[in-house]
Amino acid sequence: MWDYTFGGDSTDGLNAWLPQPSRDYLQQTKDHGYIVGGYSISKVNGDKTQPTFNSSYDYWIVKTDSLGIKQWDKDFGGSARDELDAMKQTADGGYILGGSSLSDVSGNKTQPRWGDYDFWIVKVDSSGSIQWDKDFGGDMQDAFYSIQQTKDKGYILGGHSLSGISGDKTEPSRGGRDYWILKTDSLGNKQWDKRFGGSSNDELHSVLQTVDGGYILAGNSVSGISGDKTQASWGGTDYWVVKIDSVGNKQWDKRYGGDDEDLCWSIALTNDGEYILGGNSHSGISGDKTMPTHGGSYDYWIIKIDSLGTMQWDRDFWGTSNEDEFGNISQTIDGGYLFCGTSYSPISGDKTESNLAAEQSWIVKTDSNGYMDWDKTLLNGYNETCYALQNNEGCYVFANYNNGGIAGDKSHPCLGSTDYWIIKFCDGNTLPPIIAYTADQNLCPGTCTNFTNLTINAVSYRWNFPGATPDTSTATNPTNICYANSGSYDVQLIATNANGSDTLLLSNYITVYPAPAPQGISQSGDTLFANAGANSYQWYFNTTLISGATNYFYVAPSSGDYNVVCTDANGCEVEAAIFSVVAYAQSAVGNGQFAIYPNPVVGKFTILNLQFPMGASVEITIYNLLGVAVQSEIKNPKSEMSVDVSFLEKGIYFLKVNDGEREQVNKLVVE
Repeated sequence: MWDYTFGGDSTDGLNAWLPQPSRDYLQQTKDHGYIVGGYSISKVNGDKTQPTFNSSYDYWIVKTDSLGIKQWDKDFGGSARDELDAMKQTADGGYILGGSSLSDVSGNKTQPRWGDYDFWIVKVDSSGSIQWDKDFGGDMQDAFYSIQQTKDKGYILGGHSLSGISGDKTEPSRGGRDYWILKTDSLGNKQWDKRFGGSSNDELHSVLQTVDGGYILAGNSVSGISGDKTQASWGGTDYWVVKIDSVGNKQWDKRYGGDDEDLCWSIALTNDGEYILGGNSHSGISGDKTMPTHGGSYDYWIIKIDSLGTMQWDRDFWGTSNEDEFGNISQTIDGGYLFCGTSYSPISGDKTESNLAAEQSWIVKTDSNGYMDWDKTLLNGYNETCYALQNNEGCYVFANYNNGGIAGDKSHPCLGSTDYWIIKFCDGNTLPPIIAYTADQNLCPGTCTNFTNLTINAVSYRWNFPGATPDTSTATNPTNICYANSGSYDVQLIATNANGSDTLLLSNYITVYPAPAPQGISQSGDTLFANAGANSYQWYFNTTLISGATNYFYVAPSSGDYNVVCTDANGCEVEAAIFSVVAYAQSAVGNGQFAIYPNPVVGKFTILNLQFPMGASVEITIYNLLGVAVQSEIKNPKSEMSVDVSFLEKGIYFLKVNDGEREQVNKLVVE
């Protein structure tokens, strides 16, 4: 077993510019090494030996030997955003790279774009040196997803398009996004293109040449019967497969789905000349789906179809949370199937290993009938996307990208924000412990947290909690780990079994917020005022909660002891108390001492019945709910005074009138 991380000083990832991952970013090469590729915004740093062009997203590929040791890396891009979506080794030992590009002529790009994103393919030799590049597109967005070298040494390109007849696109849009494929010769010169779609959105994610020299196209469709689509939607989005001949003429199409959203991301040829489809499903038992979705979210869903598109069986794989970002599906040496994606689930359903408190790559291996043989969760920081293959030794290799350090299955630190990560393992390996744990990570000063141990294969534990009380533990699930002071704190767990030990150190895992601002209570008449500025307030009388008393002030109707609990933006509480309050006959707030008309007010209001001696100046101040003064002016008291509040936003305010000796307060509503 081995694993390696590849990255620079910034973000290096394997998913496309769209919110779904790319499909072909890992492949075993003819020399038994591996090629992995995606996008990069890193400078020359770490494993990256070439800078990005204009600090934008570029294609980035890394070649390794059979042991995962890096041999070389290459960066390709122009002045704008270029993101690799698929790559394949070619018959001459080089590589064909394909993705989506916003760049015009610049950097490695020798042709301008037609409209928005275009398809951009780059041919390199066995050492990664560029041989030629081509741009294909129309007047709108064309999103690339899939490429394969064809039997005549040309290439078939696939994705979806919003473009009409323009640029390289020779057929009009059916409506929304359509499947768009384009055939080239061995030098990348276009030979023909075809569009397939219905009246709504249809998104192609995978294209393969078939044994008869034609092509099979797989993706998603929202369209009903219209255009090239001959079957109605089951509900929401369905898998949609289109079979065409060697020159792009449609032979048949099939949709597969249930009553909700079903997203097809990958198709593979099987040894019997048929097809296996893989993706995610949100549907219950309905339509073509014979198994329910669990956990109220997405599951993996695979479908076996024959050479004419007739469904033979389907299988659903699940945990109690979300399984999404399905990467790819392939057939294994024993005739079974291998696929992976991203899971948020703990041990549940088909999932036998819990996550490391974040989304993790989840791999499933089935037999030839689609029943699960085993599953594996790749444990580290958050893992995005997943691509799986069985190599020519019969072992398994996976690639994703993540932000994790040395922990779980990962033995190398992260070099930037996110890095490529590839890992190889074989059946029968006896593994040391694989560590994972979780806890409430954000605390207020003086509070405690409990740790849930998610480690597998361990028999003993040693925890270290620097800065906490207690600061060590040998419990499986430590409780009441308390932090007195604000700051960030590391947590380390060393787990051991008969085969060895593993250590997981998560730096700054616990955050203890700063202590909230001190509180106090002042009294004016019967009105008690807490210090303004907290997020929320709750008043108590003689230790009993006062229902509805949640403002920064409270009119005390009775004599006694009062306290207020104030909560800041982090949810941390501080308390203040005032004892032996005497309830006066005259209250400072809301006792009818003066009236506001109209109230609610739009524009201007009038103060009526103001009970101050005539001739003395008074200060009129308006406060918002945080106690911040938003308007203040000096007036000579009259029986009626007009105040303009047209500049204030809608909401609740408090109007205070003060002559230097007394003050009166009333509530004001601005509409």
